[in-house]
Amino acid sequence: MLAKTLKRAAIGFLIGVAAGDLIAILTGTSSSGGISFTSQQLLNMAGGSVACSMLLQSLFSGLYGAMCFAGMSFYDIERCPLALATALHCAVIVLLFIPIALLLGWFNNIVSLLIMSCIQLVCFFVIWLIMYFAYKKQVNELNDLMNKEKNKTEIK
Repeated sequence: MLAKTLKRAAIGFLIGVAAGDLIAILTGTSSSGGISFTSQQLLNMAGGSVACSMLLQSLFSGLYGAMCFAGMSFYDIERCPLALATALHCAVIVLLFIPIALLLGWFNNIVSLLIMSCIQLVCFFVIWLIMYFAYKKQVNELNDLMNKEKNKTEIK
């Protein structure tokens, strides 16, 4: 299970870096005649070095992606009820988002941070609900097939 979790984390890291950099490029702000692909707060933390601030942004975006993907391993623990696995995965996603978002300067006030955290919770719930019904349908189809096979053997 550890190998699977590490593989998920590596994939998540790459997706996190790509998503973080893409968002930074799409939301780049103009400052003093140029375009900055990192927040001013992160640029200040990096001592004004654009390369260093972009590296930090990529690193922390990757870390966030890695933890989101690695958190899927909660569902692989057989003794862990689905509700607990879901709560743990959601907690990892939202609770890790808050310090990373603050560190990277993605939000300049607590209200926007809380709004974004709530949006994440709603999105997580909607995705979970879709997956729940998709898996429930698969389980019902498998149960129907199993019952048909059981009925065939009982008739013989």
